[in-house]
Amino acid sequence: MLLVCSRYLALVFAIGLGIGEAVINWGHWQYAPLWIVDYVIVGWLLWAFFKTRSGGHVHSLLSGWAFTAGIFYMALFVSLDPAIPAHMRAGAVLLILMGSMLGVSILGLLCASLTIHTQHRAGVDAASGPGSSS
Repeated sequence: MLLVCSRYLALVFAIGLGIGEAVINWGHWQYAPLWIVDYVIVGWLLWAFFKTRSGGHVHSLLSGWAFTAGIFYMALFVSLDPAIPAHMRAGAVLLILMGSMLGVSILGLLCASLTIHTQHRAGVDAASGPGSSS
C-alpha cells in the first residue's frame, strides 16, 4: 500500500510539476538551471514510477523523492530569505505551492522509505523462517 501511494504521488506530482512549470514560465522563462532542475524531477519521478511497477527498484523512487525534497526545500527557504530585494520575492501563492510540494515530496519519501524497510524486514523474516539454520 505504501509503494502504491508513493508511486502514484510521483506520477501526479511529476505531471503537475511539468504542466505548472510550463504555465508559470510561459513567455518569460527564468534562468535556465531553475527550470531545468524541475524537468529533471519530472523525468526522474516518471522513470521511477514505471521502474517500480513490479514492486522492485524502490530505491529509484526513494532517490527521486529525496532529490525532489531537497530541491523544494532549497527553493522555499531561498525564497524566504529576508535579504532578497522586494521586487524579486516570491508571492504568497507561489510560497504556499512550494511549501505544499515540499510536504508532498516528504510524504512520498517517507512512503518509499517505509516500503524499503518493509521489504527488507520481509526478506529477513523469510531468511530466518522455519527452514533456516540460524
